[in-house]
Amino acid sequence: MKRKSINENNIRKVDISLLDFLKQSNTIPGKIVFFDNIEGLETSGYFYLQGIIFFLIERGNSTIEVNTTTYELKKGCVFVVFPGQTIHVIHTSDDLKPLCIACSIDMMNDLMSQIKDSLQFIQYAKQAPFQQRDGEDFEQLKKSFRHLQEKIKVTKDNRYHYQIIKNLVLSIAFECTEILTERSVESQGSSRKNALFNAFLQKVEERHRKEHSVKYYAYELCVTPKYLSTVVEELSGKGAKQWIDEFIALDAKVLLQSSQKNIQEISNELNFIDASLFGKFFRRMTGMTPKAFRDKKE
Repeated sequence: MKRKSINENNIRKVDISLLDFLKQSNTIPGKIVFFDNIEGLETSGYFYLQGIIFFLIERGNSTIEVNTTTYELKKGCVFVVFPGQTIHVIHTSDDLKPLCIACSIDMMNDLMSQIKDSLQFIQYAKQAPFQQRDGEDFEQLKKSFRHLQEKIKVTKDNRYHYQIIKNLVLSIAFECTEILTERSVESQGSSRKNALFNAFLQKVEERHRKEHSVKYYAYELCVTPKYLSTVVEELSGKGAKQWIDEFIALDAKVLLQSSQKNIQEISNELNFIDASLFGKFFRRMTGMTPKAFRDKKE
């Protein structure tokens, strides 16, 4: 399917805390929306998500592009979308029947504060946000979603309404995490190493457009580059430099696909000395030149 490059300024920001208007939805205003149809949702074009969505497909199918990767979703799939990801809904079937739990940034931060090594979890899940789960485990997860839907209704007058719902969502988040990360490398490191790894990921996410070297992040974290690289590879199976480069490459793909900036402008934004070095980097990471990647998306 051909898609035109669009101006980056035209990418909509969808704030989940404002979805309370959805028909037939169950909500805690500003915190969470549960919905099982997409009536009333504007899904055209590209948009950034300001919140997190856990969703299942009960019936039908949909094709969704997230940060340049296309996913074919059908009955039995489990899918999670995180804040800041560029989303493009390419197609939905007329009989699409999703079960969706949408949490605002505020609620997501509340949830993540209770998940050990939450940044590590987010990065793993961002790399593998989709699993096809036919059978009993999908049916059990579906029951959990429906149970949450019912509890939002029946506990609305309970003084502990939000705490009850938050803990149910947290339980569902753990269920989805188990499904999404079951094939990931499990961390066996110490809590100190895990803390270092999480701090590294946070700094890379914040600074990768300007800072490309392991040395910079090691200095910021008060460890040697060799020690940082060793810990990161031990816990994730990938080196520190690979994590940095993958963050940069992902930004480059999104900018090439969804903005009208030229190659030099993108190179400057990602802090490469010149477009030539950016081109070599992009080709090493993707096997394509920036121009070829952009032309492929036209």
